[in-house]
Amino acid sequence: MRSAPIVSPYTIDLDDKNLKFTREAFAGKRVFFDGVFKGDYSLAIVNRLLAKALVEAGVDLHCYTPESDWQSDARLNAAPEVKRLLLPGYPTEKYDIHLRNTWPPATHDMIGRFNAYVNFAWEELEVPQYMIERFNRDLDLVMVTANFVKQAFVQSGLTVPVEVVGNGTDHVALDAGLNTPSPLPATGKKRILHVSSCFPRKGIDVLVDAFTQTFKQNEQVELVIKTFPNPDNILSSVMEKFSDRLATAAPITIINDLYTSEQLLALYRTASLVAAPSRGEGFGLPLAEAMRLDIPVVTTAYSGQVDFCTPETAWMVDYQMAPSQTHVSGPLSIWADPSVEHLGAQMRAALTNHEDARLRSKNAQRLLADHLSWGAVAGRVLASIAKVKKSAATARKPWSLDLVSSWHQQCGIATYSEHLYSTPAFADRFSHIYARRLLNDELPPSAQAKHAPAQHLVSRSWGYDLTSLTRFISEIENARGDVLWIQHHPGHFSTPDMELVNNTLANTRHKLRAITMHSVKEVLRHGHLEWTKLFDIVFVHSAEDAGLLAKAGHPNPVVMPHGVIPIPEDDIRPDPSVFTIGSFGFLTRHKNIDLLVQAFARARVFEPRLRLKLLNCMLPNDESREVRVVIENLFSHFNLHDVASARFDFVEQDELARELAQSDLLAFLYGPSNETATGAARIAMSADRPLLCSRSTVLRDMWPISHVVRSVDIDCVAEAIISLAQNPVLLGLRDPDRRQAVQWNSYPRVAARHAALIEQMLDQKHDNRRAA
Repeated sequence: MRSAPIVSPYTIDLDDKNLKFTREAFAGKRVFFDGVFKGDYSLAIVNRLLAKALVEAGVDLHCYTPESDWQSDARLNAAPEVKRLLLPGYPTEKYDIHLRNTWPPATHDMIGRFNAYVNFAWEELEVPQYMIERFNRDLDLVMVTANFVKQAFVQSGLTVPVEVVGNGTDHVALDAGLNTPSPLPATGKKRILHVSSCFPRKGIDVLVDAFTQTFKQNEQVELVIKTFPNPDNILSSVMEKFSDRLATAAPITIINDLYTSEQLLALYRTASLVAAPSRGEGFGLPLAEAMRLDIPVVTTAYSGQVDFCTPETAWMVDYQMAPSQTHVSGPLSIWADPSVEHLGAQMRAALTNHEDARLRSKNAQRLLADHLSWGAVAGRVLASIAKVKKSAATARKPWSLDLVSSWHQQCGIATYSEHLYSTPAFADRFSHIYARRLLNDELPPSAQAKHAPAQHLVSRSWGYDLTSLTRFISEIENARGDVLWIQHHPGHFSTPDMELVNNTLANTRHKLRAITMHSVKEVLRHGHLEWTKLFDIVFVHSAEDAGLLAKAGHPNPVVMPHGVIPIPEDDIRPDPSVFTIGSFGFLTRHKNIDLLVQAFARARVFEPRLRLKLLNCMLPNDESREVRVVIENLFSHFNLHDVASARFDFVEQDELARELAQSDLLAFLYGPSNETATGAARIAMSADRPLLCSRSTVLRDMWPISHVVRSVDIDCVAEAIISLAQNPVLLGLRDPDRRQAVQWNSYPRVAARHAALIEQMLDQKHDNRRAA
């Protein structure tokens, strides 16, 4: 008797209503599907198999491939039911539905009344904003290969519907490879097989490290690595790195030859185990194919493969999150670093626990048979389209927010909060604002009133002492919002403070607890991160901070870009008779304002047109006062008072925007810091002026849109200033990229990304409670 089916990893399968409407939604509809269809390219394989399954599901399908020589392709000739669907040219008429699966993605020329990307895979948690912008603009639906890919799109700001449809595996016959000789015959040893491009993302360095540590020369085990030459293949450097271990480790064989699919499957048949310690996958089709061939799989417990690779079907490897280093990643992306020790232990367990291997393999094949057939994928594609077409415009979801922030004070977090929460995504969301008490740093009354919400929503209960913290804790016991969100800095709440707060948070009525941590490194200088685990989601501004939180055990750190104020429409221009260098931000030592003054003085010897404008607000502490004294002494020493100005008071937003816009170049020459991101540099981006930055990691995500000095010594900075002042073409080199970044990271857009994630998590919690 067959066992009960394993639950589908795809939520679209769990909603019977979608399946009911599918046939009705496609009755009489003409569907156009374009993309790569020729050869052994993975995208072509997926497209051919999906097209075949859609036709078998009764879809009136027409296909197109831009490849000129597709008519003679052996793979298409072997699939006549797909080849007959291919049109001779790109159609000019409209179709009811247009499906596309291409790389790189393009959407501007789609011809459907309903347009969708299908079976789209992505291996990073950060999807590039150019792609998000195109998809939001041109598509009605995005269908992806894994729940991980959906999460990446939602985090990155996709606003059109996204559904998970998976991939199929039944194109691999259960007897595949049996009648083809293996290019590398079995040796009698237990063979661990790894097949990949050997990009850094594939974890080949971790695999070789774990294998050479775990399996010694006298053991009947071998590692076979099947790869192919490509510019990003790191295998040779990995083998060189571990060359001193090779003499005492079990043998490693490397194959760089091109194999047919039949030869590759025959090679799979010789394996006792397939190992894939990947740092990120969009699906992991080779792993599913290995499972179908009854081969045990060891892989990382992260990303696209975990939809079908679970502790019941495979050997899962522990990992820690870390900044991504792939050739496609952005500065905010993170990936999973598999544990070398756990990988070695899991490979040994998979090779020796034969009964466990049999049970996991049986579970894997049931899962594949029940949910990872191409017919099932086609059904999910049709159900997803039917679901979106039937759904009316989604109403704004009703949830309310209790915010904890310094709020309308001379503080970077207060400024950040003001800009983030004044966007449409958070309009009318506030249940209450728990603000820091005002002492000697309050803003002028006019500035407070300008952006203040209704006064009854704001209470100032916390800050500066244990008495006020206790009062704040007492207040949030009675909080009534759906979401509690803390804008955190260790200068506001220390680790002991947060431990006290957590004792109450666990018992409040909030459905979701979120926190934005603006300085994780600073928290770790004087405390720990254990307390963060009470929060459902932690927003940070850098991949490094997300890695630190993951290392501390938090399951859900999310990297969000720091917001940028949109560029104002006022056409304020600099004085063309001079070249003005500006700088802005709170006056702290690590910002190197004194170095900027010295470099400016040296540069003026060669370029007399130079002017300097400093807008650096002094903080009420000794360090900031000392920096001010140094700057004032430098002004006198270099006799700069006629060509340089410095303001150390707090400049309001409108005046600040005008002052920055009158500069030709804005400089941020930060040194080492525990900051994650700098709000000052983001505010400066909205002035639409070229930026000069140091190589401080605080400014990492600004490097692609700025001029970056090699080092922050006086001569280097002076040389950069002179070069930019004397070469207008060089000065404007980064202008288009910077303006695009302002648009992509505007506060309204960043706020919408936050809100979408919060709504997704609220929905998940609601579904979990309903299921329980």
